Amino acid sequence: GGTGGYVATTQRALTNGWNKATVGSHIVRNNEISNCEQTGIVGSLGCAFSTIVGNEIHDIHVRNLYRGAEMAGIKFHGAIDTVIRGNHIYRCNRGLWLDWMCQGSQVVGNLMHDSGEDLFLEMQHGPQLVANNVLLSKRTLNLDCKGMAFAHNLMAGVAHVRYGDKRVTPFQPAHDTAVAGMHPSMDADSGDHRFHNNLFTGHWDGRTLDKSILPCFSGGNVFTKGTQPSKFDTQALVLSDFDAGVKLEQRADGWYLTLRGDKSWRDQAKAKPVTTELLGTAKVTGCAYENPDGSPLKVDRDYFGKKRDGRNPVPGPFENAFEGADVKVWPLN
Repeated sequence: GGTGGYVATTQRALTNGWNKATVGSHIVRNNEISNCEQTGIVGSLGCAFSTIVGNEIHDIHVRNLYRGAEMAGIKFHGAIDTVIRGNHIYRCNRGLWLDWMCQGSQVVGNLMHDSGEDLFLEMQHGPQLVANNVLLSKRTLNLDCKGMAFAHNLMAGVAHVRYGDKRVTPFQPAHDTAVAGMHPSMDADSGDHRFHNNLFTGHWDGRTLDKSILPCFSGGNVFTKGTQPSKFDTQALVLSDFDAGVKLEQRADGWYLTLRGDKSWRDQAKAKPVTTELLGTAKVTGCAYENPDGSPLKVDRDYFGKKRDGRNPVPGPFENAFEGADVKVWPLN
């Protein structure tokens, strides 16, 4: 469909006071949200500058009672500088859907599994950060966007990349709701993604990124048995015979992840700390990868909040991934 209607809605919102002083800045914390047939948490423009943390969201749109385009565990439009952190999202048609103008958002330290897909990023122009997540659904990513940064994630499913989407949609100045421009102005482009220090298992095939018009950037990634790097991943550690044995199990006191690794990866992967300096700026918007308050970004803590090695961090979401086979990943303290 066209984009004119929602662009006009955005313009009316700006005229009537869509800015950080008047709209957004909500906190949604420590809720259990389940058995919703449309969406678990939804927001359009009003979700900007918000924090979504510690929620358990499951069994969303599993009966298929409704049809439409807003079905997900979390579905946001305009979630500028919103932080989605430490949530458990599973058994949904799709886990998290960020659609239009979620510039500066951060998806950090979430456990997602057993959904149709974990993460759909649609019509985003960057910068956005996806870090320290455990993504275990059969489809990990659905990308119709550019300018994303993926750092220290465990990705165990496939990726789908959409090319040639010529819809013209807004982008913002850094940390602002104002419209800085519309993109694409002519032909659609794709790419400009960053993949650093991720652990790929299962059926991930990075070659789906190979047709990107804009170059992608990578470093410090580990590819285990069954996975394939993209043409952009020239410095990857490829371990075609290593089975990471990823398994998630629910027990009486929570959810446990089984994960095999090797201490030698710390040196072999040559991972560098992920910072604003390393990530640079998103090509379309010209904005830096930084925190919502404008401070420099450092992915210097892992999924559990443990401090990372400041010179040579471990790829994947766990800095101590090799200290034990079973790790309790939900609930978190």
